[in-house]
Amino acid sequence: MAKNKQSIALGLGSRIYLSMLILLLLSMITIGGATLYYFKKQNDAYHLERLQRKEQSIMLSLDYYVIENDINELNVKLENKIQELADIHNLDFNIYTVRGELMGSTQIELFENGTFPKQIPDSVIQRITRSEQIIVQEKVNDKAYLSTYFTLNTASRKPMAIVNLPYYKDTERNQREVLDFLGTLSQAYILLFLGATILAYILANYLTTSLRTISDRLEKVRITGNNEKLEWRGNDEIKSIVNQYNQMVDELEESAQKLAKSERESAWKEMAKQVAHEIKNPLTPMRLQVQHLQRIAQNNPDDLPNKMNQLANTLIQQIDSLSRIATEFSNFAKMPKPTLAPTNVDQVCSNSISLYSQDQAYISYKIGPGDKNVMADPEQLGRVLTNLIQNAIQAIPDERDPRIEVETLLIEGKAIIRVTDNGSGIPEAEQEKIFEPNFTTKSSGMGLGLAIVKGIINGFNGDIAFVSDTHSGTTFTVSIPTISKN
Repeated sequence: MAKNKQSIALGLGSRIYLSMLILLLLSMITIGGATLYYFKKQNDAYHLERLQRKEQSIMLSLDYYVIENDINELNVKLENKIQELADIHNLDFNIYTVRGELMGSTQIELFENGTFPKQIPDSVIQRITRSEQIIVQEKVNDKAYLSTYFTLNTASRKPMAIVNLPYYKDTERNQREVLDFLGTLSQAYILLFLGATILAYILANYLTTSLRTISDRLEKVRITGNNEKLEWRGNDEIKSIVNQYNQMVDELEESAQKLAKSERESAWKEMAKQVAHEIKNPLTPMRLQVQHLQRIAQNNPDDLPNKMNQLANTLIQQIDSLSRIATEFSNFAKMPKPTLAPTNVDQVCSNSISLYSQDQAYISYKIGPGDKNVMADPEQLGRVLTNLIQNAIQAIPDERDPRIEVETLLIEGKAIIRVTDNGSGIPEAEQEKIFEPNFTTKSSGMGLGLAIVKGIINGFNGDIAFVSDTHSGTTFTVSIPTISKN
């Protein structure tokens, strides 16, 4: 489940790219909405200003006509003038009394059928009384329109009538203007969005290329490897990351050298302690025997020849023990480099088993079918088998009839060597340490045999494992890849 979540997660470059696109879309939507709002506001202002201009022109014309003709009441001559102005300005006129009652209209049928009320609302009349000229927004059939009212005065400047100019915007034309504007704006935004998308992709790749390079290098960093440094020409945050990476590479290389040196020193110190301990063990009885011989020579010279013979045998045994100690440490510390060559596993096993005397008839050998040819050093492979057989012999208690089985098999392209004994087995608590140097379950020996065996097998690209039971014994299994037949 965690792996699926990780695969679904977007990379840094994708997140930057998507963030830039989302920010761009939000900006375009905001700017587009503000532009559309401004356009509509400007459009409404334009129509309001147009109505005001027409109203001002008509009002001045009527005032001039009334004063010039000294008109003090509404008559046919004035009505004709109003109709003339309506035709000139392509506007409708409604004439009301000063109390707001309809007197006449260029669209009288709309009043007759009840579309428009014949009485001006009191609130409008009150406003006209205060300012003599107002513009209000009214509705007819749920459609809003602008309407201007002004007072028509007599030549003596007394209110004579109220003139109403309803101004109906060309809705279809207005919608067409808005749609045309939106079409032009959409085309510009589409081109801008496509260009910004390409630019955002380029910028996202530019920003993440160096980070991907650093990430790839970090994945390849090894404590014992040859780690390459990075170069960055810019002087920015990425430059700081690159400098930190290069500093880490230097520190890692220095730490690796110190660690390797420390491990070597620790290994040699441990080895020296083990050598000193193992050599000290046989030296102590040798010293005691020599001191005992000195006392016999002083106190009882007649027994000296007999004791000399016993001492010689004891010293020879201890010298042999020291020789074995030196040999085991020499094999472990100076294991010769293997000479790899095509090697037949069955032949090496047969040669190794034949070294044991005939009285060790409890060692059986079974050869499985198939050609078990591997790339190995025949001498070292023989040493592996000899060591495993010797360990098996030593693992069998004296009170138990020994039985050791050696078997070779061919399984899935690997040559298998199995050595099984009926010994006392390896305790579970000690199984994890069985291949470590200086570890042994025997009362004698250096604990280096299986460590050497594992090192040899690893040199052949092979592996060694075991299963053990304290009642039935132990089985060691060596597997080495066979030579492919091409």
